[in-house]
Amino acid sequence: MPGVKMIIATVDGYKIREHEFKAELDRILVKMHLQQANENAKEIAIEQLIDGYLLLSKARESDIEISSDEIDSEFLNIMLNYKTENEFNEMLSRANLTVDILRNKIMNELLIKKFIDVHFPSVEDIPLEKLQEIYEENKEAFITKEIVKASHILIKGKGEDSLNRIKEIYSSINDVNDFYAAAESCSECPSCCNAGDLGYFSRGKMVREFEEVAFQLGIYEISKPIETKFGYHIIMVTDRKNTKIAEFDEVKEALTKRLKQIDRELKLIKYLKKLRSQADIEIFYDCF
Repeated sequence: MPGVKMIIATVDGYKIREHEFKAELDRILVKMHLQQANENAKEIAIEQLIDGYLLLSKARESDIEISSDEIDSEFLNIMLNYKTENEFNEMLSRANLTVDILRNKIMNELLIKKFIDVHFPSVEDIPLEKLQEIYEENKEAFITKEIVKASHILIKGKGEDSLNRIKEIYSSINDVNDFYAAAESCSECPSCCNAGDLGYFSRGKMVREFEEVAFQLGIYEISKPIETKFGYHIIMVTDRKNTKIAEFDEVKEALTKRLKQIDRELKLIKYLKKLRSQADIEIFYDCF
C-alpha cells in the first residue's frame, strides 16, 4: 500500500512518520555523541516519539494553555542560533519544516513541559541526614578530576616565520609579568584579551600535545615553545587542583538537585508505563 513504508509506528491511530523519526534520531545521535545510528539509538528515538505523543495527548486533555508570547519567545531563541535568515531557512528545509510547523512543534513541546511541571513537581525537601547517608555510601562517585588552570601565547601557522616569532617571544620572557605582557601584546588567540587565560580544564579537553605539557608543568612554570595543529604555543600553568573526593558541603546542592530529578524521572517513567499499557501501539521495525 502506498505510503506504508513512511510510517514507523502508530499510537492510538496517530501515525509516526519517517521524517519525524529521522529528526528525533538526529537529536539522539548528537546527545549520544554518535556519528552513525545503531540499533540502540533507533530504539531510543522511536520510544521517545511514542512517549512524547502519549504525554502530548494528556496535556491537550488538560486545561494547560500556551500563549503566543511563549511560542514567539522560543521561536526567537531558535532563530538566534543562526547567523542569517538564509541559514535558518536552510535548517527548516533540511528538517522538512515550515515556520508554521515549527511553531506548532514549539507549542507541543511547551505543552508537554508544562504538563510535566504541573503533574510531576519536584519533592520539596530532602532531609540532611538522608543526603549525608547517600554521600557516605557513594563517596567514590564524588571524586573530582585533576584540573589545571593555564594561560598561553599562540602564534598561528607552522612555517619558519611563525617558529622564529615564537622563539623570539620566548627569549624575551624572564618572569610571570613578562609572560602576561607578551600574551596581551603578541598572542594571536582571543584569550590575549585576558592575558592568555584559558581557565580550568581537565584531561581530554585540549589537543594532546598541549595537554601533555600543561599537566606536567608546575605552578607558574613556563614551557618552551610547543607545536599543535593550531600553531606554536608557550604555556604557563597558574593553578592546579588534584584528584580528590569532594567534601559533603561541596556536593550537597548538586546532590539534592540530582535526587529531586531522579525522583521526578521515576514518577514519570511509572506514569508512562501506565499510559503505554492503555494505548494501542504498533511499531514497524522493518521500516527503520
